[in-house]
Amino acid sequence: MRIACDVHVHVWSAAEHVSPAFLKQANEVSGRPGCLNVEINRMDEIFEPVDKVVVFGGRAIHSGVHCPNEFVRDFVKRNPSKYIPFAGIDPTERNFMQDFEQCVGDWKFRGVKLLPMYANFDPRDRRLDPLYTACEKKGLPILFHMGTTFVRWAPLRFTEPMLLEEVAERFPDLKMIAAHLGHPWEHQTAVLIRKQPNIYSDLSALFYRPWQLFNSLMLMQEYGVTRKLLFGTDYPFTTPMETVERLRAITKFGEGTNFPRLNPDWMEEVFQRDTTRILGIV
Repeated sequence: MRIACDVHVHVWSAAEHVSPAFLKQANEVSGRPGCLNVEINRMDEIFEPVDKVVVFGGRAIHSGVHCPNEFVRDFVKRNPSKYIPFAGIDPTERNFMQDFEQCVGDWKFRGVKLLPMYANFDPRDRRLDPLYTACEKKGLPILFHMGTTFVRWAPLRFTEPMLLEEVAERFPDLKMIAAHLGHPWEHQTAVLIRKQPNIYSDLSALFYRPWQLFNSLMLMQEYGVTRKLLFGTDYPFTTPMETVERLRAITKFGEGTNFPRLNPDWMEEVFQRDTTRILGIV
């Protein structure tokens, strides 16, 4: 099958761009040593079923993530018609707007990735206003990590989806994606994306907890917001075809019972959704 777009893919050298403490915690929680390793030379093979792939490194100095945007720039040169670069920006760094302007102005990056809890900042912080203003003006979407983490030093108070409502009120034309359904605050994500026309969410890195995900997706279905859901993998944590397989399996929950059922049709629509058009990053 073909997947229209994966909106959530990391490219980095884990050994160089992620701190040993971060790597240690990731390996312990996942039970998979090397779970953050990106197979750069196999990316075209892994993402062959996907037409367009949004890629980013990530900047969150507080937690030990420091992938240079140059690394992403050079990666995209391998296949610029397929890979769409987003700039990893850490607004706690003094020159973050210079980094942004170089990525967007010189290298033609098409969006921004922010890691509020990993970088230890509140997304409502006014110091981000120049970034939000520029992205709104230039039509660049922002993908926010929203939802919990295993990293001890990343404050959970900065990752609840409802924090984005104040940003949307100040910047109504800014397109935003609250990643990972904002788990375990999926109820916030459902009401947020229903209410705010320019906020979306992605389904990346969620199938590991199938019962929780079934309930989360049922919440999205009952609130009528499945049209605001985007496909994502969170690679290297998982691959496109594994994600498709596991998401399809969730729609089979409740067969032969009186449990409410997920409609598999809208899940297939997620796989085919023209995310690049929706976000204006064609």
